[in-house]
Amino acid sequence: MSLSIESPCEVEPPSTVTIDDASCATQVDRIMAMAHVPTTGHVVVIGHHTLPSLLALLQRGCGAVRCLRPGAPSPDRETADLAWIVDVQDDEELDEALRAARARIGAAGRVVIEGQGCSCRANLASICDHAVAIGLDVVAFDHKANRVVLAMQPRLAMAA
Repeated sequence: MSLSIESPCEVEPPSTVTIDDASCATQVDRIMAMAHVPTTGHVVVIGHHTLPSLLALLQRGCGAVRCLRPGAPSPDRETADLAWIVDVQDDEELDEALRAARARIGAAGRVVIEGQGCSCRANLASICDHAVAIGLDVVAFDHKANRVVLAMQPRLAMAA
């Protein structure tokens, strides 16, 4: 009789996203411009399959990038200028990602949610409802790219 003591771990399949340098660079430039964040800003990418976003940010000169999984422990609380939510699986993960983003951005920080990669049941309008419930306000929409930019609500930003 054999006993295995290995702990099960969640295995995530590799990203199927191909990295096209020109298109990734354009996407990062557009996101940084929408969020009014310089390419040298501190960025946290939250979600699954974050490698393409991480590489695109590094290629554009952003040297302070960190990736987080929704709901995963994150002992450091380094402040970020931009929290970019790229791929969440459901409404619960969306809320966890938004909480993590809100905890990371300062009063002037921004949160960008990629609605295209969001597998939750919410459409872009209801993603905004989730954000407002957590204490973030809508700053801008990019309807063509299905993307929304958020910031700390003014009363919460003054307290931060």
